[in-house]
Amino acid sequence: MHKENERRRNPVAWQQFLLCFALWMVVPGALAAQESYGELASGSTELIGQMAPPWSLRGWVNSKPLDIGQLQGKVVLLRFFSDNPAGAASLKELDRTYRDKGLLVIGLYAPQPTPTQTPVEQVQRLASALGFTFPVGIDSGWETLNRYWLNRADAEMTAVTFLIDRKGIIRYVQPDGQYEKNSSNRALRKEFEKLEKQIHNLLKEEGTTGQAN
Repeated sequence: MHKENERRRNPVAWQQFLLCFALWMVVPGALAAQESYGELASGSTELIGQMAPPWSLRGWVNSKPLDIGQLQGKVVLLRFFSDNPAGAASLKELDRTYRDKGLLVIGLYAPQPTPTQTPVEQVQRLASALGFTFPVGIDSGWETLNRYWLNRADAEMTAVTFLIDRKGIIRYVQPDGQYEKNSSNRALRKEFEKLEKQIHNLLKEEGTTGQAN
């Protein structure tokens, strides 16, 4: 009865109370999800300074089978992607610009939303449609993706980019593929600039170790 009288005397205050209560119920869940994703994203950065894990792939297009252990001496940009990859044009741009300077761009196809057996021909058609001429491996079972995400990968993590130095050590991680050189979005341009700066730094190194600045 007291609450009913309070509502009638001050309906605006009561509405504000209900709104605050609703936000109190919703926000913790949203924050928990954000923190959970942040923890997962930090999982890949735990690998910075570590040797890049080996690859377990079901096939290749545009290349004979490759393994990270065979590629020491090159700077490797390793990009996981799925059917509609963000930043596809930027990958091609980086490949064209730096291939002859010692950068090897490699794409690893990881199907969404879950691991799915994927024919080589399907990935070949996708790579051709995207204009990818660099090597593309097929991680249809997510075995390699999970190694790089420390067994915590999900569908939101199939666009991560790793830079691996000439010694085979992970030096830089860009978690979501959201980078574009000529984008009207300043944040996307800044991400591209950061990635390109790291590539410059690693290409200048002569097989030394350490963190790129």
